[in-house]
Parts: sequence; C-alpha cells; structure tokens
Amino acid sequence: MTAFDTVYDKHNKIWKGPSIAPLYDIEHHSMGTIIFNHMKMNPRNILQIDAFDGKTVTSGEVLTWGIRIAMHLKKLRMLKDDIVGISARNTTYLTPLVLGCLFNCNPLHAVNPNFQEAAITHCFGITKPQIIFCDGRDYEKIRKVTNSFKPTIYTLCEHIEGVPTVMDLLEPTKMERFYQPEPLTLGADQTFAILCSSGTTGLPKAVTLSSPKIKVEFTSATVDDVYYTTSGIDWASGLMSLLQNCYVGTTRIVSRTPFNAGEFVELVKKYKITSTILAPVQLVELVGCPTFTTENVASLKFILFGGGYVSKQLVQQLQKILPQCAICIMYGLTETGGVTIDICEKYNHSVGKLLPNVQLRIMDADGRNLGPNETGEILVHLPYNWAGYYGNPIETQRMYDSLGWYHTGDLGYMDDSGYLYIVDRKKDILKYNGLHYWPGEIENAIRELPDVVDCCVVGVFDERYGDVAGALVLKKSGSNLTSEKIVEHVRNRLVEPQKQLHNGVFFVDKLPQNNNGKILKRGAKEVLKSLLEQSVSVDR
Repeated sequence: MTAFDTVYDKHNKIWKGPSIAPLYDIEHHSMGTIIFNHMKMNPRNILQIDAFDGKTVTSGEVLTWGIRIAMHLKKLRMLKDDIVGISARNTTYLTPLVLGCLFNCNPLHAVNPNFQEAAITHCFGITKPQIIFCDGRDYEKIRKVTNSFKPTIYTLCEHIEGVPTVMDLLEPTKMERFYQPEPLTLGADQTFAILCSSGTTGLPKAVTLSSPKIKVEFTSATVDDVYYTTSGIDWASGLMSLLQNCYVGTTRIVSRTPFNAGEFVELVKKYKITSTILAPVQLVELVGCPTFTTENVASLKFILFGGGYVSKQLVQQLQKILPQCAICIMYGLTETGGVTIDICEKYNHSVGKLLPNVQLRIMDADGRNLGPNETGEILVHLPYNWAGYYGNPIETQRMYDSLGWYHTGDLGYMDDSGYLYIVDRKKDILKYNGLHYWPGEIENAIRELPDVVDCCVVGVFDERYGDVAGALVLKKSGSNLTSEKIVEHVRNRLVEPQKQLHNGVFFVDKLPQNNNGKILKRGAKEVLKSLLEQSVSVDR
C-alpha cells in the first residue's frame, strides 16, 4: 500500500509511517468545533437510520439536537472537564448526546451496557460522573451500581415514568441558531472521551482520548457511502465510526442488537450498505451464512476487521464472494488509536504497515531495540501527549514511558518490507518444563485445519510441569474432525515439547468472549479446567 510506505531507521531501529500534517489546527479547534462546522454544510443529508424502527434523521436534525443538549448541559452547570457517563446502545438520540458533550467540552465516559454489575460499578466508580445516560432497560442496574455517588440518570430510549429523559434536553431555545461550541482550554491534549480497555485479562481501565487519536479526516469514506457497525461508543471503532459519520456525512445504519449474519445480509440488501467494521468472529459467522452471496451483498465496497486472528482461508472465502470489495485489517489499541492497516490482497497474517505519523519499535526483555524479523514487545509513539488512564497514574507510568512510548504488551516483529506481525500477548507467555511458549503459535497451527472455526489455547498450572497447554476448539457444523487429529497436526507442525497439547482438545459450542468479540483467556482457562475435571486423567 503505497499510501502507507514505512521508513526504517537502521541506526536507531525505529520504523516510521508517512508524515502527514493535520488539516486543522488541533491546538485551537476541538473535535466538537470541527464536526459542528462540517455538519452545517449538508443539513438535508440523511445521517442516520435506526435498523430497529426505521427512524431516519438528517444531519440538520442531529446537529440541532446536539446543540440543544450542549446548551442544556451548560444550563445544568456542567463545566468543562465535568464528565458525562453513557451506558447505552446505538439508538436515535445517542449521536446527538455525543455531539452535545463534544460541543460543551464535557468528556464522555462510555461503558458497555452489557457489562456485569461489578464491571460497571468499577468503571463508573473511577470517574463518578454527575450525569449518566442509559437505556430504560438498564436504569435499575445503573441506579444500583452508582448509588454511592448518586448521579442524575437520564434515559435515551425505553423511557420510564418519573425518570428524566433525553427528551427533557431537546426543548428548543431562541439562541440555538447562534450557537458556537465551547473553546478548548488545554489544546490538543484535552480529553474529550474516556473509554474502557478491553478487559480481556482483568477489570477494564479508563482510557483517556484526545482529539488527535480519532483522525476523522484520515478516512476513505465519502458522503455517498452507507455505513454499518454493531460497535457501541464504548468501543474505539464505534466512537470513531460515529464521529467520521458526522464529519463526512455518510449515512450510518445503527443497530441496538448483537450482530447476526442473516440480519446483516438483509440490511445490506435493504439499505445498499457499502462499508462496515466487523470483528473476526463476525466474519466467521458471515462466511457460514447461506444468504451471504455475491448477489445479496453486491453493494459492499469496504470491510475493515481487527481485534483478533483471521485465517488466510477465511480471507480468501471473503474475497471470492466479494471480488469488488476492499478487505482490510487494522491493528490498534484504545490507548493509541490505529497503528497499522493493510488491504488483504496477498494476506499472510500481517496486520499491515504503519499509519501516518506513527512510530514503532520492537524491544527485547532488556530494553534493547530489535531489528527486522526479531520478536519482542511492540512499542508505539505518536506525535501528541497522552493523559493516561484516568485516576490511575501508577498504571499510566508503567505503560507509557517518559519519552512518550506506549508499551502495548503485544509481542511481534516487523519484516524486511515494513509489515507488522503480531505473535501473542506478552502476558500470555507460558512455561512448560522450564521452556517458554506462546499459545498464539499453537492456535495458529490449529486454525490451519479447514474444519476449525476458531480456537483458544491456554495453560493450566501443574506443580510438576508448569503451564500445560490445552485447547478449546469451535469446529464447523457436521465436521468429523477429532481431537486426536488436532493433537497430531500440532505435533507435526510444532516439534518442541512445550508446544504440544498435553491437556488435550475439547470441542465447545462457543468460546468465552467479551461484548466486542475478543476471546477472554481467563474465562477460557476456567472452562478448560472444568472440562479437565470432568474428563479422565490426561497421560503426559
């Protein structure tokens, strides 16, 4: 991809993406101001369609509602830096609420409404928002978990009698026609959103975001595109797509229900969807859907995926059904934003080349920079400061060093052509009989088998051997694949003793995942331990 040619500094062993100047003076123009000015240009453009009830709204309507919410927030004495909590699904009034927060410079703290009570208690307990918006179905849960600091709670949909609603903030005002967003007080470093880390290895952390991380102007979308994603604004991809939708003026199909491949195909046919972001597990479901045919999804021109492993076989299946579609992979983190991207024309498990203004280095355990084809921890540097984890300076210092490098915790390497490959999570390194191994390497070998839909390898501790590897495998419906065949395949592909499935293989109907499709290693380990207890002893 020539647009993202990577330069390698051999002396310092640092890779750099292309340098591109921002279109706006981000020191003085907030995200709210930039989007506000763009939305005023095309007020009649259809901005959003709710897939649930078919409600259609224009840019002008959404902008007006956003202005009214911002003005009411100010009237409620919500000062700059006063946090607004949001735990809601994609419904009609979520977008204007986000805009209202941006216009009034109130950082929004988005928490997934499907989280368990303990996780929501933990997340909102960090920021203690004065106001929280939620769906009516979650009102009692939010009220219960925030009882210690008693915020004012508004519903965005499914309203409850006697409970304040977003409609209370949409009353017209005489001055709304002359409204201008509040100016920045901290320049480009000002936090405009707080999202939760993925929580795959423990409770989520509150990740601060400033405007430069969500690069709305670096997009291939046009006003003629129709966009779809199931991601909520608590997920970086969901927030990014919402903001780019408002900035560009694309029509976005919003969905409040979990992804379903058959329903997605029907939405593509109905609304002529041109682009989407999907998780790997959703791609697997889509390819297995009988209505996912070239004819039914002919309008699709762009699919972006990330956040997990996708086999070469799966990409080839997608390319066969969608020959006209650009299928891209992106690697990034909530803390850094996007890091790499690639069009999967010759997909070989790389996550692509560096995005503009991104620097990257690979570091060994002793803190030394590594060169091409050497595996170590991936460190990322961006041309702006990061405020870190809200209320957690110790964890911020551990992950973000004094020179501005973020330690991702991911292990990987850059090849000679500047393509990045992810090997595994640093925390996931295990030791069997004194020998280190990466579960991801075993998982990649298992996924080579055509009947494997997905898998997860974890180690269960044994006093004699250490971390003994076992696999949970999701196989295709009707497949005759056996656990013995998988164990044998791994043995033939990976000869080292520590990389063998000494704890065997167990077939499952689903793998433990968070709300965004990432596999939860901790949950997978508990499932494997339970299955081992139910089975006969494994001969090691």
